[in-house]
Amino acid sequence: MSSARAHRRGIALMLAAMGCYALNDALVKLCARDLPPGQVLAVRGAFASLLVLPLAWRARGNWRDALEPIVLARCGLEAGTAFASVLALSLASLATVSTLMMTAPLMIALAAMALRWEPWQGARLLAAGIGFAGVLLVIQPTARPDASAAGHVCALLCAASLAGRDLLTRRIPAEIPSAAIAVTTTFAVCLFGLLLGGHEHWGVLRPQAIVALAGAAACAALGNYALIAACRGVDLSVVMPFRYSLIVWAMLLSYLIWHDTPRPGALIGVLLIAAAGVSAVWTTRRV
Repeated sequence: MSSARAHRRGIALMLAAMGCYALNDALVKLCARDLPPGQVLAVRGAFASLLVLPLAWRARGNWRDALEPIVLARCGLEAGTAFASVLALSLASLATVSTLMMTAPLMIALAAMALRWEPWQGARLLAAGIGFAGVLLVIQPTARPDASAAGHVCALLCAASLAGRDLLTRRIPAEIPSAAIAVTTTFAVCLFGLLLGGHEHWGVLRPQAIVALAGAAACAALGNYALIAACRGVDLSVVMPFRYSLIVWAMLLSYLIWHDTPRPGALIGVLLIAAAGVSAVWTTRRV
């Protein structure tokens, strides 16, 4: 496959992956207002577990590797990410949550420099500052007193947990198969939902909610597959900036489903976050 053709394919797959992730979040949001977080995680996790059963069978000889402390720590961060995401989606708009979650790459860049895994760079510090200025424009606490501060906090906590998960993933030994990690993580999130459900009053699971959560699990699985495929055989500095198309997908779904329209100031904030994230990707690739 030619380089240009590979890049076009990678970009298309990245756009499809982000569309799947946005649809997953939209389906979860449709259920999150009526069902408690633990129930949402448990039911979606049950469907996701069914989808990864073939992987579980293939990875059956690597369960000891999957139970390494670093993998279990990653599972904990994944569960925290999922929990914070469901809470955020139940409290704030889909577009706002998706935008704030896309600050994770900026957090990763700052954490990698603070941990001395990567050298300090003024360009990345400037990009992070611009990105977090964009966060303030998206939130605009003084302009929207009716907005849920808790939802914004949960979205940023989700981004922080996501950043921690990705940083930890870099440290997992290469000999531990990706399939074993994926299966362990999926089961762990489902188990976390069941444990959390022991402290909740579960609602009636209507057919619409079952279909939505099954669809969410399928979208997340398809998104994961498309994301992996998008990053193979391409220059990541070309493909990764299109990860920010998640915000566009989320805005489109927010408008179509909930008739949400972003404010002009929030749009400027979105552009700042996206520009800062793309800059962080490019500067990281040059190191």
